[in-house]
Amino acid sequence: SRDVVLANFFGTSNVSDAYLIAISVPTLLFYFIGHALSTAYLPIYNKVKHEKGEKEAKTYSSNLICIALLLCTMLVLVLLIFPEGVIKLFAAGFDEETVALTAQFVRYSAASLYFMTVVNVWGGFLQANSNFILPAMVSVPRNIVLIVSIAIAALYDVRYLGIGILAAYIAEFLVLRPFVLKNGFKLRPVLQFRSPEIKETLYLVLPIVIGVGVSQINKIVDKSIASTIVSGGISALNYASVINNAVQEVLVTGIITILFAKCAAWVAAGKHDVVKAKLSETIGTMLFLLVPASLGIIACAEPLVTCFLCRGEFDGNSVKMTTAALCCYTAGLSFLAVRDTLVKVFYAYKDTKVTTATSIGAILVNVVLNLILSKFWGINGLAIATSIAAALQCLVLYIILRRKIGDFGLKPTLITFGKILIAGGIMYVLVSVLYKTLVGQGVSALAGLVLCVFAGAAVYGLCSILLRISVPLAWLRKMTKKGEKAP
Repeated sequence: SRDVVLANFFGTSNVSDAYLIAISVPTLLFYFIGHALSTAYLPIYNKVKHEKGEKEAKTYSSNLICIALLLCTMLVLVLLIFPEGVIKLFAAGFDEETVALTAQFVRYSAASLYFMTVVNVWGGFLQANSNFILPAMVSVPRNIVLIVSIAIAALYDVRYLGIGILAAYIAEFLVLRPFVLKNGFKLRPVLQFRSPEIKETLYLVLPIVIGVGVSQINKIVDKSIASTIVSGGISALNYASVINNAVQEVLVTGIITILFAKCAAWVAAGKHDVVKAKLSETIGTMLFLLVPASLGIIACAEPLVTCFLCRGEFDGNSVKMTTAALCCYTAGLSFLAVRDTLVKVFYAYKDTKVTTATSIGAILVNVVLNLILSKFWGINGLAIATSIAAALQCLVLYIILRRKIGDFGLKPTLITFGKILIAGGIMYVLVSVLYKTLVGQGVSALAGLVLCVFAGAAVYGLCSILLRISVPLAWLRKMTKKGEKAP
């Protein structure tokens, strides 16, 4: 992945820190516009399509993109003219040389905001038209371009890091465009600020902007504090979170995306019982997948980091920092996934105020814990604070949503969660003992890791069936039925 290549060529250095901040700056600003708009877009698009027809829904889409691009222009100008001031907000501990390098990267990549915004709305359009695979895969060309640009920068000039960021988002745009056109959507120059649909979108967007903005500000605080604790601290936290994010992308992002699109349609059709049933099923599936994944990552954190990142400039100290942060982040992985699922259901109901209020509360808790825990555990304290805040927000959102739409399987979920913890605990002990035994017998870290993954999965699967956990039993029933129908 991009981060493996970055770790190989630049390790946990001021260059990698500058690059990661340069990526974070347009991403943060994009979240203020693009992410908020795309989140509000899907329910409104479905509503317009249902009430006024597909043609009006596409006109609404063009109008929304054009307005968003105007807003992006103001943000791009800020990045081009005042990058140093923005960077100081992200990384207060950077020295003048690192600030100058980061500013250079930011200026090269500022225009990526335009492509991020269009691609995000296009992704929502494709999801609304039952195309879920392409929006999920669009990050592939982006990462390929980023990987190539990192390699070129290491060989020739670090300036290519900033150029690569812009080129990566252009690649996303170019890959997605033909499929959007194939679905009958051609972007037209439409600017209707007083459109009822735009007004309703803005009504939904403003709380999302506040909530997302506060969330991104929390990331700024994390990175800013990390930059004052240790050189390379930002990179270590990033690499740790990347491994966690990769697990979440593989196991749950697709599930959440499909759930959101379907829930938006079900809510519009008044099928609230279907929403509750699907939500309960989704939470159970996520816990079944993520709890053992989290325990497995914690059990094998050091060999995982070593195998995937330890090469080139990524030395033993980098492994130590990243491993500790990874364990702290992983403790909150399941809570993060369930929280994101609940948030999407709130969005499907066009309720953005609750998610905004809980986000602000969680961020305040996170910032306070950052300041306290970083004094005792350094950058690990920042990761612990993130996990605790995610768990608290998840719990609050669950309680509020249950009061809003009624019970969606609390008792079955708790029973399933208890059984998952038992099965996961057995797996954790086995994996921990097995890895130490294998390494002690001279087996390589990679081979030991692979063997532990297969052994852990087999033991967890067997324990799950013996404990009669509902998720794997439901999968087995579906497979059996398909087998019976095949002849």
